[in-house]
Amino acid sequence: MKKKENQNPTAAEDQATETVNPAAEPATEEAQQGAENQGEATIEQWQAALETAVAQRDEYLDSLRRTQADFQNFKRRNQTARADGYEDGVREAIAAMLPSIDNLERALDAADKAGVNDGLTDGVRMTLTTLLDGLKRFGFEEVPSLGEQFDPELHNAVMREAGEEPGKILEVFQKGYRVKDKIIRYAMVKVCAE
Repeated sequence: MKKKENQNPTAAEDQATETVNPAAEPATEEAQQGAENQGEATIEQWQAALETAVAQRDEYLDSLRRTQADFQNFKRRNQTARADGYEDGVREAIAAMLPSIDNLERALDAADKAGVNDGLTDGVRMTLTTLLDGLKRFGFEEVPSLGEQFDPELHNAVMREAGEEPGKILEVFQKGYRVKDKIIRYAMVKVCAE
């Protein structure tokens, strides 16, 4: 009996295999068709994903280019601002020294009027010369005034006097100075009127 039981399970397995196999074949065909349909959908999805990636790449590239251009503009503005700040600082420092220059020139004028020509006068003259030479390296120069035509962008007319040449500067009360074409102090002058 044991042999029969052994034979029966094998027969049952064969029958189970036969029942499974016919059902498996149609499922495989449907799966293959579904896979083909999914493959087409996958290609469309890949194309859409590729188009999206290309669009994002172009957007990021444009963004990068704009950022680089903005950074270059920032560097240029920063360099300009630093240069302007330096020039403004030089002008302010020189403007703060103008009263000292005026006082040294007054001291030399007083010494010349008194006829004093000693070592102290020579020292003051050398100090003034050294100071002016040092400031010239920064573009410091005196605005030409005496005998020149009056220019409202360079001169400040505080007095008028009748004369032969209208607009001619007759006297300078206070010298004017500029640093690299920017006036730091206007010359106070007397002008010939008509």
